[in-house]
Amino acid sequence: MKHIGKNKIIVCIALILIMIFFGNIIVSFAESASSLKQQQAENEKNIKDTQKQQEEIRNEMTGIKKEIEDLNVKISGYEDEIYDLTSQIDETEKSIEDAETKIEEAQRDLDEKEDLLEKRLVASYKAGDTSYLDVLLSSDSLTSFLSNYYMIEELAKYDTQLIEEVKETKTQIEEAKQDLEDSKVALEEAKKVQEQKKSELDSVKKDKNSKVTELSVEDQNLQKKIDEMKAEDSRIKDAIKEAIEEENRRLASSGNTGGSSAPQSKPGGFIYPVPSAYAKITTGLYYSGGGYHGAVDFGSAGINGQPVYAVKSGTVILTAALNYSYGNYVIINHHDGTFTLYAHGQSGSICVSKGQSVSQGQQIMRVGSTGNSTGPHLHFEVRVSPGGYSNRVNPMNYL
Repeated sequence: MKHIGKNKIIVCIALILIMIFFGNIIVSFAESASSLKQQQAENEKNIKDTQKQQEEIRNEMTGIKKEIEDLNVKISGYEDEIYDLTSQIDETEKSIEDAETKIEEAQRDLDEKEDLLEKRLVASYKAGDTSYLDVLLSSDSLTSFLSNYYMIEELAKYDTQLIEEVKETKTQIEEAKQDLEDSKVALEEAKKVQEQKKSELDSVKKDKNSKVTELSVEDQNLQKKIDEMKAEDSRIKDAIKEAIEEENRRLASSGNTGGSSAPQSKPGGFIYPVPSAYAKITTGLYYSGGGYHGAVDFGSAGINGQPVYAVKSGTVILTAALNYSYGNYVIINHHDGTFTLYAHGQSGSICVSKGQSVSQGQQIMRVGSTGNSTGPHLHFEVRVSPGGYSNRVNPMNYL
């Protein structure tokens, strides 16, 4: 009995110890669970706060991008205005040059006529009191009388005509001088506006550069590509403008006075710029997302290294080898108001040069993937005057 009682005591003590031990565990577990829940709640709060901050940053970045885009629009507007003003200044300077030439020619004509008139007056003065009546009365026969009469009549007409011509020439000179002065005033005004626009452009560019520094590195790189493309397009536009002006000068020198602008484009007559086996269009005038591509891409399998042909005879007005944008590209003036651009050629494959005449079907380079390209293909554009990025038209209307 005593042994059993002792065992009971031992069991009771063990139970008590177990209860105390597990009680502590339960208490400790409860405390840990509570701590975990609290920590979880804090984590969730931190996550939400971070997400909120990310959203704010995202919204802010979107706002900055929107501001940059607005500034880009302003820059393009100013550049277009400056371009138009430059053309206006060139035209005004040409009209001033023409007016000065016209005045010089008219002045020479006036000097000759005044000199002749002066000689006629001097001759008349030296004749003294001899009058037309004296000449007629001195005629010794009817034939002589009639001859002298018609001679006097013609001389009188000639003198009158000469005096009228002198007056008319003087009037023309005065009008030409007034036109010249008006042109000079217009020129100075255009130059002032141009300088103002350039100043405004510089200011907007500074604002844009300031905003760009707030963008992420990725966005800055993207913006850099956009700026490079805009600069290259400006270069292309200038080359096309120069070609058009040269075309106009050539037409003027050949006596063609059909107008002051280059001939209008005539759709048709273009061959495909790549071999027929590779003439599959992978991207049309619009991207799949709906954006305006302004070109067609030929990108069939195996096209890499294939020859690129001039779609029509013409003159090469620009070639370039870039590591961005169009990469290796060629632009041809077809002398019908159209210009074609071939881009992303293989490095070192361009086999024509600026100013070179090319015939339809002549190889100008090879298909590659230089510049802003994700794979071998030919980017093919057709542009019309004045040749800017916004003057790209559907190539399929010409092929």
